[in-house]
Amino acid sequence: MWLRYRKRKHAVAPILLAFAYGCLQNFVKGTVPWYVGLVIAWTVGCAYVIEEIVWNLKGEGRPCPACGQRVRMKSFRVHNTCPNFGEQL
Repeated sequence: MWLRYRKRKHAVAPILLAFAYGCLQNFVKGTVPWYVGLVIAWTVGCAYVIEEIVWNLKGEGRPCPACGQRVRMKSFRVHNTCPNFGEQL
């Protein structure tokens, strides 16, 4: 389940956030489309936070969506590509 989510999140999240931004900017505050945009933005944000918490609690590192090998993440380092395949984590 997590591997499928990680493969698709880079394609789905920007689309959902663009839709949410459009709803929040183009509709009057308090209308149904405005609340839909708010819920979508909140859900995407929570999904990213929950994902980070899950990978930190497991302590095994993040799997590469292309090759499946786990890459251990180190604190205070920016490491977002697989060293073997080059795919974004």
